[in-house]
Amino acid sequence: MASTLDVSRAELALVVMYLNKADARDKLCRAIQYGSKFLSGGQPGTAQIVDKNTSLARKVFRLSKE
Repeated sequence: MASTLDVSRAELALVVMYLNKADARDKLCRAIQYGSKFLSGGQPGTAQIVDKNTSLARKVFRLSKE
């Protein structure tokens, strides 16, 4: 019978395999970017900084994908 630790490791391995794909990283960054855009409401602050940084990260991911 598998222990909780073994199950957690297997799930983590699946997440790592998924995030090794450029499309997956872009989708995750897109979700973070749009979530922070929603939270900031256009006002300066941490959420707006996160929005700008994830925007730059997505550009890098798209360039490296080609």
